[in-house]
Amino acid sequence: MTGGSPRRGDAPSDGHRAPRRARRADSAFHAAAHAFARLLMHLAALAAACVRTALALRPTASLTVFAAFALSACGLLPQQTPAPIVEHSYIPTPEETGPAEPEEPLPAVQAPEPASAVKPAPAPKPKRRIVRPKPPEPVVTPPPEPPEPPPPPQIISTRIMQHDQLHGLLDSEVQRPDGKVVGRAVDLYVDGSAKPKLLMVNLAGFLGVGDRKVNFPWAAFRFTPNSKTAPITFVQPPAVKGKPADPVPKPQPVAEAPPTVVQLLDSTVTQKNGSRIGRVVDVLVDSQAQPEALVLDLSSSLAGDKRHVAANWGDLHVLSRNKQWQLQMDFNDAQLKAAPTYAPEQPIKIVSPVVPAPASTASAASAATASSGPAGTTASGAVAAQAPASGARPAR
Repeated sequence: MTGGSPRRGDAPSDGHRAPRRARRADSAFHAAAHAFARLLMHLAALAAACVRTALALRPTASLTVFAAFALSACGLLPQQTPAPIVEHSYIPTPEETGPAEPEEPLPAVQAPEPASAVKPAPAPKPKRRIVRPKPPEPVVTPPPEPPEPPPPPQIISTRIMQHDQLHGLLDSEVQRPDGKVVGRAVDLYVDGSAKPKLLMVNLAGFLGVGDRKVNFPWAAFRFTPNSKTAPITFVQPPAVKGKPADPVPKPQPVAEAPPTVVQLLDSTVTQKNGSRIGRVVDVLVDSQAQPEALVLDLSSSLAGDKRHVAANWGDLHVLSRNKQWQLQMDFNDAQLKAAPTYAPEQPIKIVSPVVPAPASTASAASAATASSGPAGTTASGAVAAQAPASGARPAR
């Protein structure tokens, strides 16, 4: 490009630029030195004039003159003509150029917010919630709980035994010591104190021909309820040294039974008031030859009640009225209804009636029962003491 002022980027060569720069520097130095020398000369002349004037005038006038000279001396200072500004570009040499520094990125220009935009109103400060204490709630006293109803009165007691501890007497086989079966038990005789005295045995003949019923003393038999063979065995009396052996008990005809004993099987058992309880259908005997229970058939004693009950042997009473033997037990209708049913395939539950305690001792008995705790439960839900299952008869 020709003519005009030089532009940025049209730099002269290095050979023309260096002498020009040196000449400018020398001329500027000489001008500055000349001006400084002139300044010193004017100051020295001014100082001498001031001294002379001060010596000639009074102190106050000398100060005024000195100030005037000082102000007038300021105009004697030469004024440097400013150098003209010439626009040109300068490209440094590689030697002058140092290691390139990374350029900082320009800050992002934020767009100004429009003046018409309405600033949102500041959010209101949340109001402080004032929590007022609640008034104390009145104490509500719960109503007293009603007392528990007293337990139902105890009307029966039960004790449980297994079938391997007891065996039914009716139709049980009777054998000799050698194991040969000679007949079957069909009935039992007791005396006035309800103790067994005679056992009626039906001796078997040949093919049912020649069967006869005879009585043997109760002590002539041994009972084994859990035996796999005949549960009743005819035994001979043991021999005693120095004494002749007791004769073997001989069977007695049934018609010759003494009048002091009474038959049990198919006999009727009544209550104290004479009401009928049931019919004896069997007797349960333990291994010590002690009867433990009477099996009563209640079919005709209560309407619609067709079942068997095992009544405790110790509650049996043998009474003589009008020269006739009667069997009596202390059960009432409610106790018979509460009694559990006897079944051959279930454990044997032997029941006894419970006589209510007098009113004076009822409170003491209830306190003793609560402290000791129940030992068993009757079939009706009443608490009853369990008798031991060893087969011992309770005292009457």
